[in-house]
Order: sequence, then C-alpha cells, then structure tokens
Amino acid sequence: MTPPRAVDVARWLWIASALLSAVRTYFVLADRQGLRDQVTAIEPNLPLQQVEAVVNGEIILAVLVSAAIVGLYVLVANKMLAGRAWARVLLTFFGVIFVLLGGLGMLGVADGLAASQGLTVDPTEVALSALGLVVDVAALVAMWLPPSNAYFRTAAAQFVLPPPRQNQFPR
Repeated sequence: MTPPRAVDVARWLWIASALLSAVRTYFVLADRQGLRDQVTAIEPNLPLQQVEAVVNGEIILAVLVSAAIVGLYVLVANKMLAGRAWARVLLTFFGVIFVLLGGLGMLGVADGLAASQGLTVDPTEVALSALGLVVDVAALVAMWLPPSNAYFRTAAAQFVLPPPRQNQFPR
C-alpha cells in the first residue's frame, strides 16, 4: 500500500520544519557576543575564561539538542509515512503546540510587546520563524486531508492483529 501524495508531502514538510528550527538555532549561536553578554548579565563576576567556557558549553549543547531533534523528526515522520497512527498523533500534538506558540510569538513581535520587554528582534530570525509557522500549518493540513485519513484507516486495519495461524493449538 503506497501512501497518498499528501502524506509524503507532510513527511517532507515535517523534516523541513525541523531543519528550519536547526537553522534558527544556528543564527542564535552565531551571535557569540550576544551569548557572552547573556552570561555576564546573569553572573557578572565570572572571569572571561569561565564566560567563554559557559558559551562553548551552550553552543555544544544546542548543536547536540538540535541534531537530536532533527533526527527524531525524521524518525517520526518516516513512521507517519509508514501509516503509524501514533506518529501522526505525535506530530499533530507537537505541531499544534508549535503553531500556537509561534503565532503568539509573531503577535508579540507585531504589536511591539517583545521590544517593550527589552528583547531584540532579529529580522532573519523572525522571517525563519514565520516560514516555520507556515510549514508547520501546511504539514498539519496535509496530514489530515481526506486521502490521508483513508490511508491511515487502511494502515491501522493492517496493524491490528496478524491473521491466526492454522493448527496453532493441536488437539
């Protein structure tokens, strides 16, 4: 049974969403001076060597977490493509949360709330976030289109129970 085009598109959109998230992380990590400033704002008495060590640790941890997230998205998206309903539900759960949080973040940027709180707003980061929001919405829609629903119903019927074996319990 081959999945409909909508499910395949949804898989690639979820993978693209994870990659966009990794790119956004890269842009945050590229501002090394900004990371130093954050560390010194939290702990102003740290020597420069320790500030650099903390920044290096943040960068390494962020890269590892980002790689793990991309890997998990690829794994779950491939399971969704294989017809696993749990993967579709998991992607839906996280997708809805990310769309809601992303929408709230965009509202905060649009109405000036972020700037009034003293947060700097990088236009590249905002553009990537907006693009990620659009990709997440498109992936959610593609995953729940009527052909996708029919595919998951058919796939679920195959995963329920294997057919019984003949003469499994001889008398």
